[in-house]
Amino acid sequence: MSVTSRHYKRVHERISRSDFDLKVRAKVEEWGGLLDGDAASLLVLEEMGVDVADWTPIGKLEENAEVSIRGEIVALTPVREFTRQDGTKGRVVNVTLKDSSGACRVVLWDEDVELVAAGRLKERGFLRCLDCFVRRTNFGLEVGRGKFGALLPE
Repeated sequence: MSVTSRHYKRVHERISRSDFDLKVRAKVEEWGGLLDGDAASLLVLEEMGVDVADWTPIGKLEENAEVSIRGEIVALTPVREFTRQDGTKGRVVNVTLKDSSGACRVVLWDEDVELVAAGRLKERGFLRCLDCFVRRTNFGLEVGRGKFGALLPE
């Protein structure tokens, strides 16, 4: 079952599958292609009043956990470009996210950096990180989107 199908199951009694898919495609288009179908379907669900996540307070993050967090963006590093060992180019931005329980670093890689470059993420804005992973680095705990997570600016 696709992730979008899983999301649709939460609202199948209120909207047809074709109407849901139309809303998801419209949301992807609204965001200029910066969202995949999964992230767009989460936004559609939220617009329909469906809470899409159990939010973890930032102060309670634990290493190797999969979490959904939300908070205010209090700092953004400049976009940094680099070359990987295999010769491909990459980009990275570090975001400091804060809620009432604490602050953490959220790392944006490659295509996610476009959220900053396009002006969708700004200091004093808000970011939701859905189904992201937590790992320990030399800088403390850090949150990353991973393969199945979603980053949703507010």
